Amino acid sequence: MTRAFAAVLVISWILLGLPETTVLDVWAHDVLPRPDWLRATAFAVSLVLGPTVGWAFAAVLSVLAWRRRDPRLWKALALHALCCATIFTRFLFDRVRPVEYHLPSYPSGHTVAVASVCFTLVVLLRRGVLWAVLAVLVAGFARVVLEMHWVTDVLGAALGVTGVGLLAATALGLVTSGRELVPHLVRPRRHP
Repeated sequence: MTRAFAAVLVISWILLGLPETTVLDVWAHDVLPRPDWLRATAFAVSLVLGPTVGWAFAAVLSVLAWRRRDPRLWKALALHALCCATIFTRFLFDRVRPVEYHLPSYPSGHTVAVASVCFTLVVLLRRGVLWAVLAVLVAGFARVVLEMHWVTDVLGAALGVTGVGLLAATALGLVTSGRELVPHLVRPRRHP
């Protein structure tokens, strides 16, 4: 079941990146108000929730894995790297950004970084799903406010990281089913 769900996410990620822009992208770009205070806040959020957090997380995880000699932490580092690698697909999609910029737009790199950290942490800790989703939403919203990305760039980043992450976590033996990642949402059966 996990692999099937992951495949649906990966296919959705690919399909979402095919059009140059969507009606949702244009509508959100035109309708979203961008007062100075919101732009300043979005800029500050982007400094914290972006590639920097991804690199810092990888560094800390590397040190922990090396010191503890824990194979599970090495697998988590590999999982994080595979999730982050989804950013390289931007050169295949080659989507133009809402503003002039030298890198393609789809998927959002900031959102990929945050989603990769969050997904890896949820797999390791088996909790924090709601905080992880919130962090990804905040990071993505900041990128849309700054007009660095379309809405579908952010959605695509989350879909790609989650789909690839589920496949990788299953292959690495970190999860056997998606139910492990949201134990508080799945109630155990009670035996009489």
